[in-house]
This record gives sequence, structure tokens and C-alpha cells, in this order.
Amino acid sequence: MIREIVVPKDLWPRRGDWRGKIINIYVSEGDKVSSGDQLFEIEIEKAVLVIESEHNGVIKKILVKPGDDVRPGDPVMIIETSDD
Repeated sequence: MIREIVVPKDLWPRRGDWRGKIINIYVSEGDKVSSGDQLFEIEIEKAVLVIESEHNGVIKKILVKPGDDVRPGDPVMIIETSDD
């Protein structure tokens, strides 16, 4: 099954519009990943958070690059999952 990996909406507890910045991407297109593997880092105000995979599968497409601004729910990458 093809799924989008998105910027989690619950990263920051405050309400309202916020933005983050992609700091680092740990995977490449074609990489196999397992649940719990680190995918990317996002900076939100003064915090840098590492986002992990929730699925086993293969990274099909990366939609952002380091330095890109993102908002909650923005797609970051496409994964073809093998755990469905």
C-alpha cells in the first residue's frame, strides 16, 4: 500500500498556525525502512525533533529537502508499505 509520511499535527502543543523547518533527512529514495527507523529531523521554534517511521516498507519519493519550511500535515515522503 502506498502511504504519505506527513508532518505530524501534534508536534507542538500550542494551538494555531505554526511552521517547522526540515533539518535533515536520514533516508534516500529506494531505502528499506522498518517501524521505528529515523526518517527526518524537524525544527520547531527551539526544539529539534526526530520523526520515526510507523511502517515497514520502501521509500518511494522524498518530497522535501533540508531547509524547506513545512506545516502540520504537509507530505514529506511517500512509502510503499509491506506491513498491511
